[in-house]
Amino acid sequence: MMSPIPEAWRARAPAMTQRAWEGLERVLQHVDAPRYNRTMGDRVGETELEALARFRRALADREREHAATPSPATIAFVEGLRGRVFLLDDLPAGFDVARDFESLPTTDRDTLAKHLEDLVPHDEPLDDAIVYSTSATTGHAVLVPSRPSAMVQNLAHLERLASLHGVELDPREGEPFALNATVQRHTYVFATTMSGWSGAVFAKVNLEPHDWAGGEGSRDRFLTDLAPAFLASEPVTLATALERELPLRPRLVVSSAVSLRGALTSRIQDAWGSAVVDLYSTTETGPIAASVPGVEGHVVLVPDLFVEALGPSGERMADGERGEITVTGGRNPLLPLVRYRTGDHGRLSATTLPDGRRARVILDLEGRSPISFRATDGGRVGSVDIARRIRAIAPFVQHALWQRADGSVELRLRPLGGVPLPRADFDHALRELFGKEAQIEIVIDPDLGRAGGKVVAWRSELASS
Repeated sequence: MMSPIPEAWRARAPAMTQRAWEGLERVLQHVDAPRYNRTMGDRVGETELEALARFRRALADREREHAATPSPATIAFVEGLRGRVFLLDDLPAGFDVARDFESLPTTDRDTLAKHLEDLVPHDEPLDDAIVYSTSATTGHAVLVPSRPSAMVQNLAHLERLASLHGVELDPREGEPFALNATVQRHTYVFATTMSGWSGAVFAKVNLEPHDWAGGEGSRDRFLTDLAPAFLASEPVTLATALERELPLRPRLVVSSAVSLRGALTSRIQDAWGSAVVDLYSTTETGPIAASVPGVEGHVVLVPDLFVEALGPSGERMADGERGEITVTGGRNPLLPLVRYRTGDHGRLSATTLPDGRRARVILDLEGRSPISFRATDGGRVGSVDIARRIRAIAPFVQHALWQRADGSVELRLRPLGGVPLPRADFDHALRELFGKEAQIEIVIDPDLGRAGGKVVAWRSELASS
């Protein structure tokens, strides 16, 4: 007989049902379960489920079309922030958001790292805040506050993507459904339920054998039994899963974090028979755009996000002209975005989706590319593992790491006032990953990132995995 829902879990997942708990307990107690190191709940209750329902209706609105200029909803969004975020306190008297939108201040990752208080509305309560720490893929590790209501709405976006890729998701209460897989030295490993997806079971795992009591055998048996229909990951992990011939056959694969190459997409489709989505998303913004069958580029499917391409001086580029992808809007009440410069570049245009709707599309998106680093013993070193070691020493330092063709490593760090940058500590942290005999050079560079443009946080002259 299965146990009742523990009170600790009721607090973590208010909408969890007894049947959902029983399914989760089976996954937690699976004989081949990974070494769980965290207990996570989605903190979703009735209020959050109502927000999800509203967003589903917004996505189903066939009349909605993303325009090349700010919509009345975008203007109202920004107007609603005046007097609530310090970022907009310096707007002059008579400033008209509709007329003067292109004169609004832009923000970027550097703003998040150094002036987060200017972006969080000062009248928003923080009692249910979730704080995410990003992996510093663009040179800055930052803290991103959010709420469960904002996070659960992403499920509706994934449903819309699945439908455009010909997949109807069918999550069922208490049944294993979704998997997030990674390949790292250290990461969070846990299982939970997804209240927004009928209480289906979700697991986050590390595919490396050291996170399984029975090594590769336990991992493969667990994945076989879990049989996830939905797999979220990133290109390096997906390539690793294919190379290791892991027993995965998801109906839908969503790849994010870095750009997914066409050749890898084809390999996944051939090996697993999956529909594959290349999702353009950041921790700060949430989903921005994604690949859609039969449509060139990455389609902006989020109805409450206005996307611009800005030139070097902040001017809005016309359709077809390359610029920095910049977004306004979103559903995160603790981090409403006002002209947030992502650091990625592309060209904007209009397109028609397979279902006849019009939408904005990002062409020739130049985002983050998958990077592979190598230790002296030949093992893979992931950028997330490196970023975590850097953050542990100096949480908000900007960095750029380069591995040369001979395997030597250079880490450049931009100093911040009052933040010590002890070379010896960074050297020790990198040697724990790359090997004690690795050639490591630590450079303190006050000019890193000051010349403008995007800092390339990760570079490698070694062949990508």
